[in-house]
Amino acid sequence: MNKSELNGSPHNMQQNYQDAMAMVRKFGICKHGIFGTVLTYIYVIEFQKRDLPHAHILLTLDSESKIRTKDDIDKFVSAELPDPCTDLRLFQIVTKCMVHGPCGTININSPCMRDGQCCKSFPKEFKDGTEENVNYTLFIAEEPLNLSR
Repeated sequence: MNKSELNGSPHNMQQNYQDAMAMVRKFGICKHGIFGTVLTYIYVIEFQKRDLPHAHILLTLDSESKIRTKDDIDKFVSAELPDPCTDLRLFQIVTKCMVHGPCGTININSPCMRDGQCCKSFPKEFKDGTEENVNYTLFIAEEPLNLSR
């Protein structure tokens, strides 16, 4: 086993960071305009408790590219699972790495549980459409047919 395969090792964390930055370069937030025309940007890389890197990024978009409507939000954000029939690998990655839980009565010992309730307010109710809110956006999330891990 080489050093980069040891999960959580400094070498592994550095490799993960380099992989993430390579994806940004390839898909080009600024250069290829995936969010529109970027006028300015600033970012900070932080490391979480387990030394996992994440970025806080602020983009200033030109007036034509600014996100103004629910439809604009839906172009860039999805709270739906990939179709396992058309992209099984992506479905497996998303359900393993990006789905909260299980918590609640199913798993009362989950780290997110506080006084018998999920501190992240899960499970969230399913929505037929994206709703704009003063503090945050509630994304469209249709009820899946069957989600088993």
